[in-house]
Amino acid sequence: MKHRGRRVVGVIFVVAIGFAWLAGRGCGADELPVPPRAGSFTVQLKSGGWDRTATVHVPAGYETTDRLPLVVALHGAGGDGSTMLRNNGWAAKADREKFIVVAPDGMSALPRLPNSLRANPNLWNSGQLGSRSPRARIDDVAFIDDLLDMLKDRLPYDERRVYVTGHSNGAGMTFRLGAELSERFAALAPVSGMLAVDDPRPKRPLPTLYIIGTLDPLQPIDGGEVTLPWGTKRTNVPVSDYLTRWAKAIDCSTEPKIVSDEAGIKRVEYPSNSGGPTVSAIYIEGQGPRMARRQFAFAREDDRPEDRQAEGGRRDLGFLSRQVRAEVSLARGRLAFLTTRSAWRLAFSRFAGTH
Repeated sequence: MKHRGRRVVGVIFVVAIGFAWLAGRGCGADELPVPPRAGSFTVQLKSGGWDRTATVHVPAGYETTDRLPLVVALHGAGGDGSTMLRNNGWAAKADREKFIVVAPDGMSALPRLPNSLRANPNLWNSGQLGSRSPRARIDDVAFIDDLLDMLKDRLPYDERRVYVTGHSNGAGMTFRLGAELSERFAALAPVSGMLAVDDPRPKRPLPTLYIIGTLDPLQPIDGGEVTLPWGTKRTNVPVSDYLTRWAKAIDCSTEPKIVSDEAGIKRVEYPSNSGGPTVSAIYIEGQGPRMARRQFAFAREDDRPEDRQAEGGRRDLGFLSRQVRAEVSLARGRLAFLTTRSAWRLAFSRFAGTH
């Protein structure tokens, strides 16, 4: 009887998670209108022969004559754009700071089969996928390039102020965009993900901020074997290896310098060898275990970090202001701070070596 009760509880839990996930995805926003106006909308386009989608948020008070900054926000594996905008504060932040934010949707691991949160979740082709994976043959760099072109026509933005950030598998995609589409961005901020491009050669160096928790179970600071939610194992290299490789790619020193270490926030910097953009890394002490416990709690993306860590993020993250034009108000650390807050409020799925 006791075992039967446990099974019933288990079924109720799974069903509840499923309904919560469906509720989180909602019925979908309206298509971006012509002319554009403030609000959250979907956009659809063809890229590489595939139907692709994204959610775009136009800030309150928008005027069609505005040319606002644009942030591209990439979800982790198993996520989707609309949930990322809503549950991680991007839409509200865009309203306050007056910038446009677009959150593209990845595609299923098996793109010709129905999407399934656990069995066939959305992914980014960040370079982590095996060469035999059907998903690896879909070009997400081209998709983001096409998306930026479409938005330029339908929702004109300031092309000098385009930023990209992403979490987990989305962070890996952020790195790949920095490596292969650097001419379209002003800065990048990957969070808790890996650089999976073997030999990154960006056309131009970009200011880079990397953020990670010191206890991240799927991206351990010192590397090593990790067990993914599906029970498969993966061996990671140390996080410093990613950062060293990226620093070298944008002509920075491969020897980091500690900038500050207080209130649970350690910041290091890889200085430029030529007076150009730098690589900064933020290590948030103690973050990680809650993410591991919530690997399949897809609907619970609203947890906040402790106030102490959030305050540390407010003080320390100003990397964009040194590298982007001074008149760009967004570049005064706001993107970086929002990325820090958002990083530990995500609970996206991991899949087949990605997370």
